[in-house]
Amino acid sequence: MKLFATRVWGMGFERVPIATFGMKGHVDRLLRLAGRGDRVLFVGTQTERTDEVNRGRLLGMAEIGFEPLRTLDLVGRADLDARDFDPAGNFKFPHAVALTRAWRFDPAPKVVETLARQLTMVATSGVQEIEEPSDIAAILSLPTVEIVLPALPGLDAMRRMNDALRNSTGPKPRDAGYVVDQPVEDTAWTYGMRFGNRNVWKIGWSTDVDDRCRDINLHIPIELGLEQWKVMLRQRMASRDAAYAMEQRILELLAGKRKGYERVHCLQSELDSAWQQAFIDVVRGRTIIAQRHK
Repeated sequence: MKLFATRVWGMGFERVPIATFGMKGHVDRLLRLAGRGDRVLFVGTQTERTDEVNRGRLLGMAEIGFEPLRTLDLVGRADLDARDFDPAGNFKFPHAVALTRAWRFDPAPKVVETLARQLTMVATSGVQEIEEPSDIAAILSLPTVEIVLPALPGLDAMRRMNDALRNSTGPKPRDAGYVVDQPVEDTAWTYGMRFGNRNVWKIGWSTDVDDRCRDINLHIPIELGLEQWKVMLRQRMASRDAAYAMEQRILELLAGKRKGYERVHCLQSELDSAWQQAFIDVVRGRTIIAQRHK
């Protein structure tokens, strides 16, 4: 898990569940570096805008959505602090990412007493990655209280998508995750299998991923001590066409890493990125599914 830190004036996420930034580049950088399950830490500034009790403290953390947003497309001006508008009436933090899950640290510890390496100015306007393993361990060991985020219009589907895109070792319950559409055929799964611990992956789709994996491994002579395929990623889709579309989109995105049939040789981080993008493309574009019928 990666952790990123940004300085804030407080934790108002029970009311407005987004993290805002002044420049689009800061959002783009965060989304480029972060993967699903990674978290952003919120650190109280030392300025007067932050309550004195919260200054210089680790206030909380959150998982985020995976697309850049415009603050004012989601939140009315009346819900924002008047001090965050310039004299011309322009909002100073127009770019945002959604918070899909969030926690408070309770109690909120001082940064200087928690982190071995202190934050730089990068965390003031944008985000700074926490890279020291001891710092990551210290943060993850802090006691937390999960925040109940409000159902802000426009973010519900993103939260469901964020949950659906997590790595999974088994199928999610039928009422969980995000599906492309109401099923027109049997529900199917897009899968990613890994050969042993190598960066060799098999991408495909099936109505029964575990059975498919067993069938593939039947062709590997176990008596020779060879590694086997194991399921590492799976995504429930609403139809066989949708599962096929996601499979094909992943293979397209990783065309330069493809070694034949449905196999690709790449880092897990590269597959994770392609997996996420393919799911989003199928959910929103649906052009890949249509092309199959042409």
